[in-house]
Amino acid sequence: MDQNSGRSAKGRKGDDNQPPTPLLPLSPVDVRSSDPGDATARNFRYQHAYGAMLLVAAKCGDLPYVAIWCEHHEDFLAERQDKRFDGYQIKTSRPELGPWTLKHPDLVGSIGRFVDLVDEFGDRIGNLYFVSNKECDSVTAQNNDYRRRSRCPKLFLEHLRSCDSVAQINDPFQTTFAEIQAECGCQPDALLSVLHRVDIILGPSRNDFDAVLSHEHLPRVDECKSLTSAQLDACRDDLMAAIHRASSLQVTDAIRHLRALIDGQGPDPALVAKRLDVQGTIIYIPDAASPPSFQFQGSPTLVLGASRPSAVLEEKLKRGGLGDEVDYMRERERAAEYNLIADATRRPDQYPALLRQVEQMVLGECDEAHLRARQQASPYGPSMLIEVQDRLRKLARDRSDLVGQHSYECLVGVAGLLTSECRVWWSPRFAIASGDDT
Repeated sequence: MDQNSGRSAKGRKGDDNQPPTPLLPLSPVDVRSSDPGDATARNFRYQHAYGAMLLVAAKCGDLPYVAIWCEHHEDFLAERQDKRFDGYQIKTSRPELGPWTLKHPDLVGSIGRFVDLVDEFGDRIGNLYFVSNKECDSVTAQNNDYRRRSRCPKLFLEHLRSCDSVAQINDPFQTTFAEIQAECGCQPDALLSVLHRVDIILGPSRNDFDAVLSHEHLPRVDECKSLTSAQLDACRDDLMAAIHRASSLQVTDAIRHLRALIDGQGPDPALVAKRLDVQGTIIYIPDAASPPSFQFQGSPTLVLGASRPSAVLEEKLKRGGLGDEVDYMRERERAAEYNLIADATRRPDQYPALLRQVEQMVLGECDEAHLRARQQASPYGPSMLIEVQDRLRKLARDRSDLVGQHSYECLVGVAGLLTSECRVWWSPRFAIASGDDT
């Protein structure tokens, strides 16, 4: 029997006297951990992201808030223009555990917190919101399961809003109301008053709330509309970090060492640190080290939506040896014009200046490519088109701030529009058969 048969092939390598290579134990970085700490951190991050969404909505004028108080009596207290406060409870849960019902301790517990809040501050409290990443139970009108109907949050709250007094609460909701009252330990009238103010909000999922905040909410803020994806993500993280600090007990105001604790003269620094002023919160700070972007002056020559002779593009491309590319360029020309019109509708404050910027950047790249290509023998259109494509792809990738973050495909389409407008040539200039001249 071969004495080396038990050795590893890697251990022999042709030398029978070499000891076998020991097998290393499994590395901990190759195995996912079951430690719940990262999941807890994600849940807190979800809460901070939702606070950022409230700030953005208030800054855009969608919500009547002047400030957001973080981890102060509630997860968030939203200070309204009428000096009242809306309360927000943020709860995350695994959707696979089933939808929220009025039997879930977290939902009932949030109602209890709302009761305590109103009991302490009365009519200074306005609306109360329970926010979660998963949906509440949904029961159709045809469902005859009275127990399930009574615990459906939507049906329960709708019924209670129609009741002016506890005596008007009908079955099957009367039993659920009594159970919640017993759990909260409050008077029936007090509970009914609170439930009249409660509403439920379905927030983003726990898997995509970062992307939702970055790319759906933040771009609605004026100073964020022209940011790149990377800048939006950085802006999101800075804003969430501010909410994290306000949600903690971090206080850096030096006055905390000077303020009398008994007389209480002056604002409490610990409370001031929890308040984020909507207008005073800086959503985005541009990099001061970066030079200002180069801007072209004047008005654009392109008129979006205007009719153009279809023969011009075809004639000029064929003369440059690009007859096979006519359909390619025509489709991109049409798509670019559609997208520019849509973009002008989405951010009208940046047009027509942005259109001027885009057309001049594309025209410059095309003119430089034409200067190089015309040193060759005609037709030189194919080599010029390849260089234009390379240049525009690099422009869209590396200098997107100069073209309003428009895509490479859009920039190629603008080159087609400029060709139809006799601004870009793919051959030596010639008289256009349609009557348009150089």
